[in-house]
Amino acid sequence: MTNTTQLRVYRHLLREINRQFTPVTKNKAWSIQLRQQWLEASRNPGSNNTDFKAAQNALTYMANNRQYKELLAEFNPKMSEGDRIEKTARRVGLEAPKSYDDVSNPSI
Repeated sequence: MTNTTQLRVYRHLLREINRQFTPVTKNKAWSIQLRQQWLEASRNPGSNNTDFKAAQNALTYMANNRQYKELLAEFNPKMSEGDRIEKTARRVGLEAPKSYDDVSNPSI
């Protein structure tokens, strides 16, 4: 691995941690821990690639998880059960039948 590749992964990891964890908890413990581990690994030039692969996997998971949450919030907003059924039916090209909600309606 080149140093630029490792530095890129470190920066992206730090960015994802700051996007996902720091605003929620107002706690910089995750970024501090990552920085300490990065400095420790950079001091050992003979460190193995398993740590780097684990960092890449963690970065991929965190980025995809954030994207999933954004898409879920965008396309599945909180709505009532009836609205959700109608919207789902329209999405696949169907029209949901009208439900009978009022039992005391004498017009039938």
